Amino acid sequence: MEVQKIGSRGILFNLPSQPYSVQIYTINSPNYLFIVDTGVVLENQMEEVKKYLEENNLLTKPVIIINSHHHHDHIGGLDVIESKFIIGHTLSSERLQQTIELLENYEAYQPAAKKLKPPNLTFEKELVFADEGVELFYSPGHTEDSISCYDRVDKILIVGDTLVDPLPSINWYKLDRFIETLESYKKIEFNKMILAHEKVLEGTEFIDETIYYIKKFKALEVDFTGFTENHALMYRWGLVNLAKNLMRAGKVEEAKKYLLKAKTDIENPIIKPKDESEYQGLIEEIEKGLKEYK
Repeated sequence: MEVQKIGSRGILFNLPSQPYSVQIYTINSPNYLFIVDTGVVLENQMEEVKKYLEENNLLTKPVIIINSHHHHDHIGGLDVIESKFIIGHTLSSERLQQTIELLENYEAYQPAAKKLKPPNLTFEKELVFADEGVELFYSPGHTEDSISCYDRVDKILIVGDTLVDPLPSINWYKLDRFIETLESYKKIEFNKMILAHEKVLEGTEFIDETIYYIKKFKALEVDFTGFTENHALMYRWGLVNLAKNLMRAGKVEEAKKYLLKAKTDIENPIIKPKDESEYQGLIEEIEKGLKEYK
């Protein structure tokens, strides 16, 4: 675990995981300790964070946990530290229940799934702790229930998975709304931007690069020049996940376009997975989707 103090009251915990490291961020405000995300289910990252916080006398205030969204790599340690509130978007409780049900299908995850807690404080558009200088706001894109956190004192923007390096993690089908969220970040005065995996960024250049990619992705015009295996991973699963969510939303014709593109592009040596099991899994997902279309 790497620990980095940021600004006057922030601590960034970078914890190893695959395929990307996980980042947990804390804000030590006057009356609360805010913790943004709690790591991957079954990987116990929050235990390490708790130990550090205890050793540095940072658990003397009530704790508020913020779920940036419902995915399993952000909610794994919800039960580790006693908290006054677990905060999420109004959509988050339903989405988290879906995550729990998914985890319960796998024996190894069943004990962990039973410990996961839904938010006990939710909001729709924004939630401001004025005395603490902490602002939470709705930022859909990566998922429909995604939220972001802004530390007004240190001007730190914590964006969850709305930004991922090297390419955005595309799941939710409303790509234009995703772009709107990214454009809104550019209007915020921030010194640093904390991503949920790997990176701490400054400036808006990466936001612009991400917007450009999403526009090309939507138009099925992504250029593979310079792609690494990580680029290929994000691209191929972006096509499949987007198609699945379009199907669920009843947008069958649009879903078919992305499935057919995925079927073609995973045979491209740049995009094709090196792992045979992943390749077969993609084929199954694509064929299943096309079968439903028929």
